[in-house]
Amino acid sequence: MKKPNIYTKRFNQSVRQALLSSGFISKSKVIRIGLGSMLTLAAVCVLFLQGCKKEEFTERTNYELLIGEYLQENPNEFSTFYEVLEKSNTIAFLKAYGAYTVYAPTNDAFAKYFQEKGKSGVSDFTEEELKDLVRYHTIEDTIATTMFIDGKMQTPTMYGQYLTSKVDYDEEEGAVYKINKYATLKMKDKRLLNGVFHSVESVLDPVTQTLTDLISDNPDYSIFYQALEETGYDDTLNLKVEKGDADPRWFTVIAVTDEAYAKDGINSYADLLEKYSDTGDPSNPLDSLNLYVGYHCLDNQLKYITDLQSAGSHVTMAPLEVVTIRTIGDTVKVNEDIFDGAVEPGYALNRRASDNTANNGVLHVVENDFNIKVRFPMPVYWEVSDQLEIRKMPGVYKSQSVELEAGQLENITWPEGNSIWYNVGSINGSQCVQNDYLSIYLRPEVIPWIEFTTPILVKGTYKVWICTRNVYPSSGRRMPIYFVYFNDNVMPVIIDNNITMGRGSSEEEWELQGLKWYTFRPAADSTEYRYINSKDAASHTGQLAGTIEVPTTGTHKIKFVGISAYSGQTIRLDQIQFIPTDMDQIWPRRNNDDNTDIFKDGLPPEVIPE
Repeated sequence: MKKPNIYTKRFNQSVRQALLSSGFISKSKVIRIGLGSMLTLAAVCVLFLQGCKKEEFTERTNYELLIGEYLQENPNEFSTFYEVLEKSNTIAFLKAYGAYTVYAPTNDAFAKYFQEKGKSGVSDFTEEELKDLVRYHTIEDTIATTMFIDGKMQTPTMYGQYLTSKVDYDEEEGAVYKINKYATLKMKDKRLLNGVFHSVESVLDPVTQTLTDLISDNPDYSIFYQALEETGYDDTLNLKVEKGDADPRWFTVIAVTDEAYAKDGINSYADLLEKYSDTGDPSNPLDSLNLYVGYHCLDNQLKYITDLQSAGSHVTMAPLEVVTIRTIGDTVKVNEDIFDGAVEPGYALNRRASDNTANNGVLHVVENDFNIKVRFPMPVYWEVSDQLEIRKMPGVYKSQSVELEAGQLENITWPEGNSIWYNVGSINGSQCVQNDYLSIYLRPEVIPWIEFTTPILVKGTYKVWICTRNVYPSSGRRMPIYFVYFNDNVMPVIIDNNITMGRGSSEEEWELQGLKWYTFRPAADSTEYRYINSKDAASHTGQLAGTIEVPTTGTHKIKFVGISAYSGQTIRLDQIQFIPTDMDQIWPRRNNDDNTDIFKDGLPPEVIPE
């Protein structure tokens, strides 16, 4: 990367000083702003300098409106919000170039808000309170309604909390968008020079209640709240996140309503105590009721429903215990698992009642009571490319390829100086699961190693399969060869991406050699299945790295260390599979479209390799 010269450094310092002087962005945040962001924020300095000079001059040749200008030119709708921006000394950044999404309350929305707060107008608020309002209505990202999902926005507000969205359908209005479940979008998706503009019919108020506050204030949770009190978890879930906290402690709670308890004949806290407590002292951390309550809480985890869905398992505050999440259609199930081909029924989250933001986390609601589940080792078919940071990139996940630098991904690390790629696209007829994979230039001279944090694995013994798109050496390309380590212990088999499978051997014979086909593409026409044992499909090969002992339920480390590769040749990593040793290692295969199970039973006989 080209280093900035002395003039660029001085310019960056000026921009930082301008941001600090405005008081809109904290010192810790300004320190983290890089060169690219500095160039984007250049106009801020110019605007600050303008205030010191009498002469006026043109700063741009494009005369479309910036967000701040649009607000100024539409006083009938937005004069109050514009006044908030002026009184908080934050109007400058919305009159500068950048990439923002603003949810602007209408004048009527502010009139209702002032009445609710017992205020006469903007002048009754402090400058810091007004800044917080602006921060909470602004996101440093461009988010149109086409990017809304039923849950949190992909990027937090400048205040630091996430907004949520949901869609209701009205026979006359059609789709009606709600922000934070109460603020209706009036105008949506207006594209302006520095971002996307929406207007809302209610003022969005930053959340100050803790999870304990949310639960205690709602009579629907009277039994669950008393359990929190008796076990002491109410104090833990009452720890506030202070504004500007660089290392906040977040919690996620899956609460049970009184109505859900009644389905199991639990009509009071006494009933709950009788059912779950084995010592009679729920404040004892080893008491079964204490563990039960901890099992409904996730520590240091801020997980809205979309986050719960993105990972199959989540560590709870009950030691070494996890909840699993499975999505079936539109239903999100807690602890619905498949073991040895049989479905173990779970418990549905109430999606409309969930995703409640608190100051220190998020509250979900389950439709039935559930207790700690006794678990056995279960297979994990891990899509390594499914990383939270990639999901958050606008328009990228499953849509377009992107280069990733060291430090961009929390759960994948490699030495600085070289990039890996998230790739989307067809390789031999879209035989990569979900049509995406990671491309890693693993070579001692380039990226000598790469380490992954696994999904949660249940304690037990597993076989580990590295699933990649390989190329036979006769093609003229020499693909990477590498060691695999699990928790810093080297595994017995060296993985060679020059190994492919062809016709002539059965599945059983290939498995004895530590190889397997791992993908399957469903099709209405059985002739489409023929690829399953073709040369192209054979390039998508699962290689057995060895057998591991997972010592504790939780996440673990798996690392690749390069041995050799020809120039320019990369690992095309699709999946890493962890399959219990006492289970079938070949079936089910992975559905290419959605990574679901494809079982051998019931398939046309002509598609099964001989």
